[in-house]
Amino acid sequence: MVSPQWRWRLERWRNQFRQTLGQLFGRSQAKPRLCPSCGLLIGAQEKVCSHCGASMAALSLTSLKRIALAIIPEETPVSYTLLIANIVFFIIPWILSLQRGNTSPFAAIPSDIALRFGAKHGFAIRYLGEYWRLVMPIFLHANLLHLAFNSFVLYQIGPQVEALFGSRRFIFFYLTCGVFGFLASTWWYPPAFTSVGSSGALFGLVGVMISYLSQHRFAREYRTAFIRWAIFILLLGILFPFDNAAHLGGLLSGLVLGRIVSDRRPATPTQQFTVWLMGWGAAVIILISLAMTLLHLRPTS
Repeated sequence: MVSPQWRWRLERWRNQFRQTLGQLFGRSQAKPRLCPSCGLLIGAQEKVCSHCGASMAALSLTSLKRIALAIIPEETPVSYTLLIANIVFFIIPWILSLQRGNTSPFAAIPSDIALRFGAKHGFAIRYLGEYWRLVMPIFLHANLLHLAFNSFVLYQIGPQVEALFGSRRFIFFYLTCGVFGFLASTWWYPPAFTSVGSSGALFGLVGVMISYLSQHRFAREYRTAFIRWAIFILLLGILFPFDNAAHLGGLLSGLVLGRIVSDRRPATPTQQFTVWLMGWGAAVIILISLAMTLLHLRPTS
């Protein structure tokens, strides 16, 4: 039998031997770490946090949420998610246009590729019932300059509207104004006219702010800045081939929404349900439109 003293010595020597091997082969002893969910210290080998029960797996929901919050600000998540979505939906058609030999990043994406991904087309909307083409064009852009300009406007205005009205009402504003913009475009232009862009939705956000600020005397100076911005872009639309009907449709719908939708936090169950329905209803419509676009994808020639 080995005495307790020798057992202790053997255990100490074994630990020292393991530590030496770890140093030789570049393996360091595992150290305690912080739980990404609650921020408390846990053991190095724990797979589940002993404090809050969050999973410590590398691809767990908690870790993915932590990564997302590091990229997207928690206060205005929808504005930055829309920015990312615009970039993603521009890259895919742009890659297809590169395969056509269109090497310039500033050249317009061919119309048949834009139509493949849901661009607004009056004939398809009026006579074929492809109503998702009122939604998907909000996330598409004609070229890099178009994307850059609209992304800049969204970056400037989006967080302001979202911080004021909340994320759910904000996505409702963005979608509704974008759809009304393309409805106006479908009504005004010939059936063969094709267009893309988030300008109608962005004009809608400007309209929301103009209506909101018009109800507060202290903010008239701020309102004047938004009015000047709207006039400037409308004048640009006269000089360049922009979809001016979509701009006006988005602006008018934003002016109406800014007047009838309150920025106050919902206090009653009915108000809470209304705001919940605004946000999730808009999200469902976007997802359905995306699904319909994928189901109707047609190969380009």
